[in-house]
Amino acid sequence: MIKIKAFGGYSKIGKSMTAIDVDGEIIVTDIGADIEKLVDFEDEKSVISIHDTQALIENGVIPDDTAFFNENGKKVKAIVLTHGHLDHIWGVPFLAAKYKCPVIGTQFTLKVLENLMANFKQKDLNLIRLNTGTQYKISDKVSVELVNITHSIPNSAILVVHTIYGAVVYANDWKLDDTPTLGQKPNYARMQELGDKGVYALILDSTNVDQEGYTFSESVVRTMLEDVIKKSLSNKTIFVTTFSSHIARIKNIIEISRKLNRQVLIFGRSMSMYISAAIDTKIIEKSKFPEVITRRVKVNEILRYVRGKPGKYVIICTGHQGEKGAFLDKLVTGQYEYKLGNDDAVIFSSRVIPTSLNIANRSMLQVALERLNVNIADNIHVSGHGSKNDYKLMLKMFRPKHLIPSHGGMDKISVAIDLAKDMGYELNKTSHILLNGQELVLD
Repeated sequence: MIKIKAFGGYSKIGKSMTAIDVDGEIIVTDIGADIEKLVDFEDEKSVISIHDTQALIENGVIPDDTAFFNENGKKVKAIVLTHGHLDHIWGVPFLAAKYKCPVIGTQFTLKVLENLMANFKQKDLNLIRLNTGTQYKISDKVSVELVNITHSIPNSAILVVHTIYGAVVYANDWKLDDTPTLGQKPNYARMQELGDKGVYALILDSTNVDQEGYTFSESVVRTMLEDVIKKSLSNKTIFVTTFSSHIARIKNIIEISRKLNRQVLIFGRSMSMYISAAIDTKIIEKSKFPEVITRRVKVNEILRYVRGKPGKYVIICTGHQGEKGAFLDKLVTGQYEYKLGNDDAVIFSSRVIPTSLNIANRSMLQVALERLNVNIADNIHVSGHGSKNDYKLMLKMFRPKHLIPSHGGMDKISVAIDLAKDMGYELNKTSHILLNGQELVLD
């Protein structure tokens, strides 16, 4: 018997955590944070420690696994992490240690986790690095495998839990990028092979299932970025803001800027966390990336210099969602010694993540930039999630006996269920709606 317990990442995007129970042996995959609620929590409490675990649960920042742990804690054999985004790993330092089991992930994912653990002074985790394309034996009946997939962060993986009933596949998050600008393309051969052998259940990210067509490759964004940066060269300073975890995007911005004879600077604490992890795991070369500046005194010192060197710099920075306290927010509100004006450009290589907080913050940032008459370029971006046709391709490759859409909320899940119906799946028999807090039993 297989039971799938949803803690987070089903009713809405964020706070991902799932338990896959195979005849009493449990694999937990991902333990993330609700980023919107985390921001609210950080506003009230500037320093977070392991002692705040219960408060984080009560405020909805991390999953509430209390009852589950009390009943099933000793049955959990491993925690497997699919990639390094905070909505999938931020809760690990707070919840994982009590299970007294290994935490498994790719090299880059675990390095990001180690950086988080250092922030919270957490050392009590047994980390096991597992390369994509390899398996780790949990018991005589269960093993886990990581399959290479593309996303908007390096070393992303699909989790395969091998059981006597067939494979249980957890694909959360993913896109199908055949021309990635960093790393390898998806391992289609292995996904097809798993489908041929028999996939019992597939948990599938539905973030963009309501978007027609296919999700474009990151190589498309590289072309877009080169075009918009080239058109912005007449501006004094070009600021490009993007996701700190999107190492491929940051690498492309650096290479394009240097090609166009602009020097590059990088500002922001989260940029430092992810870039240092990428350097430490040799995903990128340290010599080809500028040092990330985080200290306020140093930031101001460099910005004073930049101010006197018009036409020389591209600055990569945090703040694309309008987050309070990020570099771009501080710049716009006059907390740094650089006054933005109509001879500066701000490029948003991102889209607004559609939460009420992000929409409000981003709107306020937009208004502030417009008042300063800054030249703005927006949405120079492609998603890290597969669209409707990509979703169909995944279903055709894996051909699961049971489909469980995830990671999108009921509006997305219902679209996935309708799409699956057109492909021969039947609700409550071979396709299933699973929401946060619910458990699905597949007998």
